[in-house]
Amino acid sequence: MSQRLLTALCASLCAVFLASAALAGSAEEFREGIAAARAGDMDKAMAIFTRVIEDGAKDAGMDVKNMASAYNLRGMCHDAKNEAELALADYSKAIELDAKMAEAYGNRAMLYMKLGDVDKAKADATAAKRIDRKVKVPHFE
Repeated sequence: MSQRLLTALCASLCAVFLASAALAGSAEEFREGIAAARAGDMDKAMAIFTRVIEDGAKDAGMDVKNMASAYNLRGMCHDAKNEAELALADYSKAIELDAKMAEAYGNRAMLYMKLGDVDKAKADATAAKRIDRKVKVPHFE
């Protein structure tokens, strides 16, 4: 994984974590997953986020935003490992759970752009910017 991608991933993970940590649920697990991703251990990070997702599926009281964050974070790990289909599935699930998660739209837009699907990238970038003007999205000419 490139240093640039790792740096971007860590910055995004930190931003999502700060939002997620205030939510009820697995703040410690989020911290562990983010620490693993920062250390470049995407497999460990994905295992932790998968555990959060599985625990959330068993716990009807788990905050939906926490679940969406876990999917988004796991998607970012898949993305960092160039596992595009798995990343797309996780970003899409995050959006399904929390239609106002601008970062998941932005992440999916970036991945669509990387995959050459400009139309889908533009649609997601537009959706992301409608929710949060500060979210990172691809630049279009």
